[in-house]
Formats: sequence, structure tokens, C-alpha cells
Amino acid sequence: MSTLPSRAAQATGVAAGASGADAIAVRGVSKWFDKEGTRTTALDAIDLRVAPGSRVALVGPSGCGKSTLLYVVGGFVAPSAGAAFAFDRPITGPGVERGIVFQEYALFPWLTVADNIAYGLARKGVAKAEIQRIVAAYIDRMHLQGFERHYPRNLSGGMRQRVALARTFATEPAILLLDEPFGALDAQTREYMQDALLELWTASSNTLLLVTHDIDEAVYLCDTVYVMSRRPGRIVRRIDVDLDRSQGREAIVLSERFRTLRNEVWLAVREQVRGADDGADA
Repeated sequence: MSTLPSRAAQATGVAAGASGADAIAVRGVSKWFDKEGTRTTALDAIDLRVAPGSRVALVGPSGCGKSTLLYVVGGFVAPSAGAAFAFDRPITGPGVERGIVFQEYALFPWLTVADNIAYGLARKGVAKAEIQRIVAAYIDRMHLQGFERHYPRNLSGGMRQRVALARTFATEPAILLLDEPFGALDAQTREYMQDALLELWTASSNTLLLVTHDIDEAVYLCDTVYVMSRRPGRIVRRIDVDLDRSQGREAIVLSERFRTLRNEVWLAVREQVRGADDGADA
């Protein structure tokens, strides 16, 4: 098996982390949208701190602003009030220290698997020989051998998402943002991709911020789960996930502790959903 690239000493990530800075800090962030004289508030005074190397999930009712918050951290959406920071630096747009994986794969259809993985590396000016080494390592790790010259249209959904993960991890972002990355996959493929993500994270120790509707996924992948309220989105619960991860998937998901945590998160989300069902602003 090819060796994955070692974690680079990133100026924005390692240096800032060594000084004790949060990987992500969201301070009093609100976001509203004005259309035809009507204001819709998506986020209301969000405060969130994520430590370097941690794995954090955002869950909540549909429309609660989870993805909007992720896009604020990604630099794709500007907050209406408050500010977001990556390693103490204000977020004013997308940055190389933040990589994002979308549910829709977002691959370049005109590029092959290998060229999609290489794209970000080439943009960073990495030498051609090093790009080839890194791409080969991720092709190996993500079990894409034999598909290097295929185009996205010739791949299954799970394979396309493996390429998307490889492309993002290959550039070694200090922060990885995931917006329902496995939501379009069948259950079996989804589990495979969750384990592939954990394997990549273990090799890199990125900070991970995940938006998901799947409560089992949130508990299985992350160390902390934040529950958001119905719109306007606020953080209403923090649940720390203290699972014994020294064993495999089967032992983890069948454990009493996993079931207890899963039910705790489910009930917290259900409380917010019921509020919406009772006529509150959804």
C-alpha cells in the first residue's frame, strides 16, 4: 500500500494550534436574508468553539440553518452580524486551510479521477512528481485502483464521493467541512464511506465539522454533537460523545453507550422538531 502524505506543518493550522487558538470560533453570528421586503432569519447569535483536531457534528430540524453556519465557516456566506474565525484569523472568504465536501460530490466532470484529485495540488503549485505520488497514495487508500482515467459520469455515487474526499484531503486542509457528504448514498455504502472518512482523519488529524441529518452518523463519527433549534437557528444542546473507539464498528454501534448517546441526541432533535410541528417557525 502506498504511504499517505504526512501531515504538513501548515502555517495556519499547526502554528496557530500550538498557540492554543481554536480551529474554529464563531462569535455572535447571525444571518438573515431580505427578499421583497420580508426578512428571514436563518441564524441567531450563534457562538461555537471547535478545538484543533476535534470532530464536531451539527444536527437539528430541516431548515434550522446547519448548512448556512457551515458555509459561514467556509467563507461562502458572510454573516449579517458577528464574525467567524479560523485559528484566530477572521474568515472573509474561502481559504486553503479549509476544505469542503458537499453532498453533490462537486467533481469536475471534464477531469478524470486522477486529475480531480490532483486539481487542488496543482493550484497550490506542488511539483508534478509530488502530485503523482500523492494522487497514487489516495487512489490506493480509497480503493480506486483501475479507475484513475475514468470520468465522474462513469462512477457510482460512492466512488464519486471517495474521489471528493481524496481531493479534499490531498491538499491537507487544517479544517474539513462536510455538508451531508453521504446523504445521497445507500445505507451500506454510507457506512463504508464513514469508515473511510475516519481512516483518513486518523492519518491527518484534521479538525472536522460535519452537518448531517443522520443522528447515528453524528454519534459514530464525532466527539461532540451540537443540537440546533428550529429556525432561527440557535445552539440549544451540546452532547459530548465518550465512546470507546478502540474496537470496530460493530462493537461500537451495538454498545449500550452508543444507544444511550444516540437516544439522547434523537430526543433533543425531536424536541425541536415537535416545536416546529406545533406551529412554531420552521
